[in-house]
Amino acid sequence: MAALVLVGCSPDPAAPPPPASPSATPTPTADPTDPTLIRTTGTPVTSGAVTLTASVPGLAVTADPDGSARATVPSGVLIAAPEGLTIAALTDGTAVVRDGAGAFVAGLTTDPWGSALAQVGPEVVRLDAAADLWFTAVAVESAVWGEAEGGRSLAVTPSAWARARGLAAQEGLWAQVVALAPDADTPGMQAQLECHELGAPDKATWNLEPWRPEVDAIEMIRERCNP
Repeated sequence: MAALVLVGCSPDPAAPPPPASPSATPTPTADPTDPTLIRTTGTPVTSGAVTLTASVPGLAVTADPDGSARATVPSGVLIAAPEGLTIAALTDGTAVVRDGAGAFVAGLTTDPWGSALAQVGPEVVRLDAAADLWFTAVAVESAVWGEAEGGRSLAVTPSAWARARGLAAQEGLWAQVVALAPDADTPGMQAQLECHELGAPDKATWNLEPWRPEVDAIEMIRERCNP
């Protein structure tokens, strides 16, 4: 009897699995507080050789005749110092730009007065309420030695920004007086300057005399800043 040989049909070999899709590389999210990003995309606010940058593009900036600059900004705006400098929010709502040695370079005030400026990083502050910014690199327009009754006298002409007072103005006034008139660098002269800033902001010039005695704050005010 003839044998039947059954040849089974072998199944096709299994198809290879599809190649795995390469995993997507996550796109990094830009840090909105990065000072480099702010300086690249924001609005420059310039006084003299110093430029701050507000994080909102397209702001209208007004230049005053004295070289200061003003801008109206919304709540939450970030403000970056120039590259290589720092900006510090002070306790009264003003701010100062300083160089690497910590010296005053420029100052910033807000209106309404005392609008909260919060420190974000060494180069960035944030304004937590809508406000008008007033920025300047000039606190002292001139400081000229002369002679007055009693001896030498330094006639200081403050800028309009400095006359508006504040901790930033106080720091800027003294730094620039000493830069213009190094002989004025005494505690008594500094006390006279601060007294004029607080008590005689509208006086055309503030006259400081190195020969006047050093007195306490109450006596300084009683003597109208010239004890």
